Amino acid sequence: MKRVIFFISLIISFEAAAQEPSEEFLQKLDSIGATDSTAQAQMIYNKGVAQMEAHNYSEAITSFNQVFNYDGDFALAYLNRGICYMELGSFDKAIGDLKSGLEKDTKLHLAHYELAVIYEKENKPEDAIASYSEAIILNPKEAKYYYHRGVLVFQKEEYKKARDDFTVAVSLESNHAYAYNDRGSANLKLDDVEAAIADYKKATELDPKLDFAFNNLGSALRKKGEFDKAIKAYNSAVLNKKDYYMAFNNRGLAKLGKKDYDGAIKDFNKAISIKKGYAFAFNNRAAAYIQQEDWDKAITDCDMAISLNVDYAYAYYNRAIAKEMKRDLLGACADWEVAGNLGLEASRSFYSSSCK
Repeated sequence: MKRVIFFISLIISFEAAAQEPSEEFLQKLDSIGATDSTAQAQMIYNKGVAQMEAHNYSEAITSFNQVFNYDGDFALAYLNRGICYMELGSFDKAIGDLKSGLEKDTKLHLAHYELAVIYEKENKPEDAIASYSEAIILNPKEAKYYYHRGVLVFQKEEYKKARDDFTVAVSLESNHAYAYNDRGSANLKLDDVEAAIADYKKATELDPKLDFAFNNLGSALRKKGEFDKAIKAYNSAVLNKKDYYMAFNNRGLAKLGKKDYDGAIKDFNKAISIKKGYAFAFNNRAAAYIQQEDWDKAITDCDMAISLNVDYAYAYYNRAIAKEMKRDLLGACADWEVAGNLGLEASRSFYSSSCK
């Protein structure tokens, strides 16, 4: 994932009819002898669901409050009132309602899912993973539970577990483009480039507008050294999203790999024009200038990259190369030393061989 770009959407599930009961329906209830409390609870609940669908969350909460006057064990009313509170940003109340719903109905897997969504919003990934896992235990046939857990596990750098979750997600929902994209990113992290390419291609076939999947496909192809194919994928990414600065930057890297330095600089220029202060593009443009032996421009771009990110090891490394070519060995050694201290092994080697 994109950089893996991951997109997690909040899906509100309504498990009851969304329309208010008709007069005919009420007459039928009377005719079959339905209890007043049961009928009233169901009618008011349906009204609350309709209000939720209209995004009138405060009104829906009022309706669900009234439900409990007739049926204090109405689990779905707790669930949906909790969702309303979540939509309004009252997470503590939402959590309380969702847990109450589970107390009334221990099989209410959607409550675990919505709890996980809240925990994600509160930056509590471990709690979110646990809640997604509970939802999976109760309903192992729901693709989105595996997908969202996979995203969080991926963020923990547990790529095999993430891949497993994405695999289940696509087995349950064969047109899940996001799961294919994210499984591709897990495969790329696991150095299975061919599998990553296959997954990214599948994602783009399922959703030809999925710009980040084309970008990821391009990066996987670039890793294989298939620069022309990578450029084609990046072309699709920027066609779908005109201001996709990362794709312009990455296309520039593919052109750099092809030794099309003018084309690379043009793409880096575009990335910088879209996102001011994009340190990566400044450093990459410096690399292109180095290939063109334009040492002054390279140094200027490295200076900018470092001013934007003082710990950018590659910018120090590239600046050192340009300085060395200008016969400023003292300045080059200073930069190689910094880059080496930041963990760049190549800089340590240059420093050891040239500066000591």
